[in-house]
Amino acid sequence: MRISVRFLALGSIACCVISTSIGKPTEVTAQTERTLAGEWIVRSSPIDGKMASPKGITLGFPERDMVFEQQGDLRTGVVLREDVGQNVKPLGVWRVMGDDFSTTFQLWCPDTNGPCGSIVMRGTFVRDDRISGTMTAFFDQEDTSTPTGFDTWTFSFVGNRVGGSQ
Repeated sequence: MRISVRFLALGSIACCVISTSIGKPTEVTAQTERTLAGEWIVRSSPIDGKMASPKGITLGFPERDMVFEQQGDLRTGVVLREDVGQNVKPLGVWRVMGDDFSTTFQLWCPDTNGPCGSIVMRGTFVRDDRISGTMTAFFDQEDTSTPTGFDTWTFSFVGNRVGGSQ
């Protein structure tokens, strides 16, 4: 009787081991790395109804056509500004960390006597082809009421990858 109990216990253990190993993949598939590379249509919107910076500077809230490229470790971006001229293409850089990303662009400044600045975008991939987040404009105009000492303005954005780009 002792042999049959041992045999039964050993058989039960063997069945458990076999059943847990059957159907399991032998290789774990890695999640694809997110990338901004490609063309995106990005729409910005005012936060709390603020249509301009505290000093009255506005960028409007249009859709912007942005193209991001990656060549090795070099990641660049261009904002296509056909509304002001074919040769106006503010340049930027970007990085991705998991599902999050950041980009920085230098604003186009046609009037050298007026305020200029840069845009910082921080966001998240909603899907591989959709992003959302906030943008902050940092203008080269003094504003002692802000922590940066310069006129700043934050707004939200959503973006969609243009079909077939990347």
